[in-house]
Amino acid sequence: MKKILNVFIVLVVLLYIGKVSINTISGRDKTVPLRYGTLSESIKTDGYIVLDEMIIDSPIDGKLNMIVKDGTRVPKGKEIAEVVSQSFDKEKLAELNSVNKKIQDIKSDKALNPYVNDIESLNSQIDELNKEYKESKDSKVTNNIKKKIEDLMSKKEQIFKNGPASVRNLDELYSQKKELEYIISQNLYKIYSPEAGIVSKFFDGYEDVLNVNKLFNVNNNDINLIKKEPIERTGSVKQGEPIVKLINNYNWYILVVLNNDERKKLKEGKDVKIDIIEENGQLLDGNIVKIYSVSENSHIAVISMKDAYSDFYKKRKVSVNLIINDYDGFIVPNSSVVYENGKYGIYIIGDNDLPVFKEISIKTQNNENAIIESKDGSLKMYDQILVNGKDYLKK
Repeated sequence: MKKILNVFIVLVVLLYIGKVSINTISGRDKTVPLRYGTLSESIKTDGYIVLDEMIIDSPIDGKLNMIVKDGTRVPKGKEIAEVVSQSFDKEKLAELNSVNKKIQDIKSDKALNPYVNDIESLNSQIDELNKEYKESKDSKVTNNIKKKIEDLMSKKEQIFKNGPASVRNLDELYSQKKELEYIISQNLYKIYSPEAGIVSKFFDGYEDVLNVNKLFNVNNNDINLIKKEPIERTGSVKQGEPIVKLINNYNWYILVVLNNDERKKLKEGKDVKIDIIEENGQLLDGNIVKIYSVSENSHIAVISMKDAYSDFYKKRKVSVNLIINDYDGFIVPNSSVVYENGKYGIYIIGDNDLPVFKEISIKTQNNENAIIESKDGSLKMYDQILVNGKDYLKK
């Protein structure tokens, strides 16, 4: 009886081994060679762009005309836009252009250069003194200024007497130019950049909520307010309405919202990479300058951006992958990883074409793959592993 039992056990074992071998050889247990690879540990979340920006309001009701394109970096003092009132008289502008041409024609005569220089210098001094005269409330000061102006006017008359008639014509043209410029300025307002920076006319109404002065004081209510993206300001504008921004492209931030588990993975002062998820996404470098809590399970990380992002001036909310670490090692599909008897492992095909369990540690994983390392160092490149290790356990 004992002999018959031993024979039966041997037959069962042989049948099992045969079944496993047939399954493996027949392809029911798919295999792939073990290879090295890299995976990034990342957090997918929402990011909110915060800019160091100067907002310029329209001085009058009218139509906005941009002189430079959005996204252009300009130096300080560059004309960037103009607002034209409905009352603007185009004929006055034509008159001004005509006067300017006559002035240039006279100035192009080199023989008149000494007279032209003297007249321009005297006019400049007179204009400055007139400003001081209007601003001063001291009668002694105003009397003194008035005397200086009279002296300068007298010098001009001497030049007119001794110089050619075209010099007096030039002075009259300067007076016409000043008068026309004043009339035009009441209905045509030119805007110049107060500082160097990127020009933008994209607004979303959240400029007072998300700005560099509130970087460390943003709360959940502020975040929940963000419902729309910036839109381009065009056409008619009202007095006092924001019309153009000047942005410091060397100083911008992304705020990211984290839960408790995600918060534990980050540290202030750590460099990170930001993968902006969009059609033409970019991988940018940044540094975590601060992390603060906004609720029991919600935190905000303030990331100072080191790289330029082409559309940063016309975006507010972006989907991002916050890349924390890159891991190297053997890369395997998640389906190959099994948990057996309290240990993580994979099955490799041994010398006898049978699956052999190999214990591993998991360094990181995403939705599809994992980076692993062998516990005993026995795993080698090109070892054949079972793709569906979890299915094998069920057999």
